[in-house]
Amino acid sequence: MGFFGKIAKVVEILTEDESVEKGNDFEKYVADLFDNRYFSIVQWSTDITRKHDKFVESDAGPDLTIRYVPNNELFYVECKFRSDLYEGKLHWSNPQQLKRYQGFARENRHPFFIAIGFGGDPSDPERMFCIPLEEARYPALYPSVFEKFERNPEKNFFWKNGVLK
Repeated sequence: MGFFGKIAKVVEILTEDESVEKGNDFEKYVADLFDNRYFSIVQWSTDITRKHDKFVESDAGPDLTIRYVPNNELFYVECKFRSDLYEGKLHWSNPQQLKRYQGFARENRHPFFIAIGFGGDPSDPERMFCIPLEEARYPALYPSVFEKFERNPEKNFFWKNGVLK
């Protein structure tokens, strides 16, 4: 590998590490919006595949499994942070991820939501969306789809009648 090839590899590794760090920061931000008086984090996935290139079945599921304590309801939350749109769309997953999430939701039969932080910093996003998985039918969404699910990024989550807001 030549000099420029080595430089390109270092840039790729640094960019990947930065992306993983942003994802971790946003997951923590989202988890902190669940008030401990009402919500319990049942499971927080470790995304072990960030550490190597092997597929791990447990990573196919969502980042968070949450229990609404007052009535014991379970639901899932996948966290994504994006800095901006690409070609006018919000690219929140890839086709394989989307299929895995849909399969997981079908098998587990609990509500599944995509929490998306947009713009700003992962630990303080400018905007936030909480999209039911069945509404996020494609890996890239137009604003006309995701903007219907905008929420105040500074307010705690609220659960009512199977809907996370």
